[in-house]
Amino acid sequence: MASTFKNAGIAVPGTDGASAELYSATGQAVIHALFISNHSNSAKAKVDVKVTIDGGSTWRHISKSAEIAMENTLVIDKPINLETGDKIRIIATMDDGSSPVCEAFASILEV
Repeated sequence: MASTFKNAGIAVPGTDGASAELYSATGQAVIHALFISNHSNSAKAKVDVKVTIDGGSTWRHISKSAEIAMENTLVIDKPINLETGDKIRIIATMDDGSSPVCEAFASILEV
């Protein structure tokens, strides 16, 4: 079976739900790097990154309320291993109460 490189990206929402899903594994996959950028020039962002380990019933945080400075990027450069049905979600809040202006991008290897 051949391995395939994939990219995934989203505009990070402020509410938890399906719109916050960056990637859903259809087989085994490894997220090599995850970049979350805060485009605001006036507010810090706080982001949660979490992964389901059972298709959506149980979620575990990789990052909880991680702060991203104005016009800056958070990089998670350690591998995140996913199995079939696992999903990764990203949710952001801004410290001034405005709508999130964050984007996320992941580099993924599907095995």
